[in-house]
Amino acid sequence: MNVLIMAAGSLGGYIGSEISKSKSHNVTLIARNQHLKKIQENGLVVKSATSGNYICNAEAYEKPIANYKADLILYCVKSYQNLQAIPVIKNSAHSDTTILTLQNGIGSGEILASHFDANNIILGSAYIDASTLDYGIIKEHGGDCKIFFGNYQGNNNYHIEKIKEALKSTNIKYHLSKEILTTIWEKLIFISGLSGMTCITNSTFEEVLSYEQTRHMTKSLITETYNVGIRSGIKLDKSITENTMKYFIDFKTELTSSMHQDLINGNQLEVESINGAISKIGKLYDVSTPINDIINDCLSLINNRRK
Repeated sequence: MNVLIMAAGSLGGYIGSEISKSKSHNVTLIARNQHLKKIQENGLVVKSATSGNYICNAEAYEKPIANYKADLILYCVKSYQNLQAIPVIKNSAHSDTTILTLQNGIGSGEILASHFDANNIILGSAYIDASTLDYGIIKEHGGDCKIFFGNYQGNNNYHIEKIKEALKSTNIKYHLSKEILTTIWEKLIFISGLSGMTCITNSTFEEVLSYEQTRHMTKSLITETYNVGIRSGIKLDKSITENTMKYFIDFKTELTSSMHQDLINGNQLEVESINGAISKIGKLYDVSTPINDIINDCLSLINNRRK
């Protein structure tokens, strides 16, 4: 298959490199600026606790070459990049192209469905701890590398099988979720707390959870997210907030947030599709979300400044 990675940041770069390493598929990486230049010069350098260190020599471009058609597109850009990213990949899709979106937050499926056939879109949730060390260098930090995915619309097994085929020779575990919206909301509960609290305090998560007031604030925040999910019809286990807090506390020294890294690095923040989305849906269903509201309002100011 022709597999297009949009784009080859830490998450997309690691998944694309793993698929390329199997030599079963033709992988094309999309990147920009100095990151692209370094990949084209040296390959994408991967430092992985799970897969070992290696160099991915897949083709890399700023946009797909003329007449290129992808059989599978992995859509991994930050949500604030959608307006720029979708036109880049639009001409690379044919009638049977599978699009797996691994964006954080909610709303990605709806956005893609307004530009592509909704039956070709697969929703996904990635649990891969990766970061960009430098231009052309990414690091995968270990833990369970896994992806959950399921149909955005209908029950088209054809697209599911293509994703399985792409991932089967990698070190990434994959799971078909029959309740993919539940899976996405479970992650939303997690990242609304982790990303929201580290950004609003500009602190490590260990600091957030070691301070009584912000620890309680974190619990209240993820409870808000849970309440919004339940009210909007998502099936969520009643114990998820307690289990999430326990996980937070047990792994507080290891947990980091890509949104907090974006804050530190002067980039735009994905708050609109995370805390902002919770705030918006909460208002729709008359669910109080004061902490998500505050986080969205304050971080939106930073986004406005960085436009």
